[in-house]
Amino acid sequence: MVLKIGNAIKKLRVERGITQEELANRMGVSFQAVSKWETNATTPDIAILPQLALFFGVSIDALFSMNQDDYTKRISKMIRDEYSIAPENFLWAERYLKGLLSEEIQNNNARVLLVELYEHRENRDSLACGRLCEEGLLIEPSNVALIGKLTRIREMRDESDRLTDFLEALYSKNKQNEILAETLITAYIKNGRCDDAASLMLTLKQRPMFDIYRGDIELATGRKDKAVEIWRSVVTANKSDSRLVFEIAERFKKIGDTDTALQLYQQSYEAASAPKELDALYAQAFLYAKIKKNADAIVVWKKIIKSLADDYGIKAGECVDWVKREIQKLS
Repeated sequence: MVLKIGNAIKKLRVERGITQEELANRMGVSFQAVSKWETNATTPDIAILPQLALFFGVSIDALFSMNQDDYTKRISKMIRDEYSIAPENFLWAERYLKGLLSEEIQNNNARVLLVELYEHRENRDSLACGRLCEEGLLIEPSNVALIGKLTRIREMRDESDRLTDFLEALYSKNKQNEILAETLITAYIKNGRCDDAASLMLTLKQRPMFDIYRGDIELATGRKDKAVEIWRSVVTANKSDSRLVFEIAERFKKIGDTDTALQLYQQSYEAASAPKELDALYAQAFLYAKIKKNADAIVVWKKIIKSLADDYGIKAGECVDWVKREIQKLS
């Protein structure tokens, strides 16, 4: 395979009547690089393949005479060895693998490689997103959007220790920040550090959310009945607090009490001020679908469409189209 690459480049260059130096200038590489291609010491980088093919007026396949194994090995090596795949290389690999699948629908080797290609990009992007969130929080520690996104990224990547370490360091410099304190308490509990969570709450001014966290600690330490008792008492004392009711609904969903969770999602939505946030309705719709109550789920999805129009003036676009697709799946 290597011999064919070198011979093809040299043959086409000679036919064009240009020197190695001229080809090197056209490709933006050194004279030595072209010489090594033609002597089979190295092969061109993937990014240069389209340039070479365009310059010589041939297809990439014809230029390099590479078979399927050659291509897939190159793509696999690229995924394995490169931290950040160049956009042109990514698009080339994606097009090639999709082309294989369009011709060979049963080709799971190509399918797995395409999944790995997307996973590589997702991993790179999530790393970049995590760094951006951390940089932003160093500037603005109470930015709720960045806190939420960083938490989701670290949970998705199973990096709870890294999240907790970052929050501890940030909180040590911003101890008056209540949002940061609550986020750190939650991280402690999810990371199994219930004593640290309880100790931190003792240093802070009491607020209703702490009772929910105490229920979380009871659940994490095996006392489910006590956790339920605490959560129910919070609902009783804070019926009109949409956020607290929603948080408790999430807890009941987690422990498998779907009836209570559905009722609390509805209560949370009704308690919210206009324009009403739709998180409770989305959660309710998905939970109905999960327990196979499709008709009830459709009713909630239609309520979401109405709320998007009435409260937010959104009557078209992906927000609405996505809801309609969910309804279609359940119909």
